[in-house]
Amino acid sequence: MMGVPSDPDLRGIIPNCFKHIFGSIDEDSEDGKRFLVRCSYLEIYNEDVFDLIVEHKKGATPQKLDIKENPDKGIFVKDLQ
Repeated sequence: MMGVPSDPDLRGIIPNCFKHIFGSIDEDSEDGKRFLVRCSYLEIYNEDVFDLIVEHKKGATPQKLDIKENPDKGIFVKDLQ
């Protein structure tokens, strides 16, 4: 997912996504537009969902999160930062 961020040939999908997103913002910001970028970083492993942004105490088990559905919001992960 991360690859080797300093090497463009070995860079993973996450650094490439950020490069693409912020490159597009740099091009469009010349028109006086302003942007707000928000992201979440989660892991789905063996049908368990974990928030990878929240720091956990060393040795503590990460909190499993629930996937919910709301008619107004659609599908979302409850308590995801």
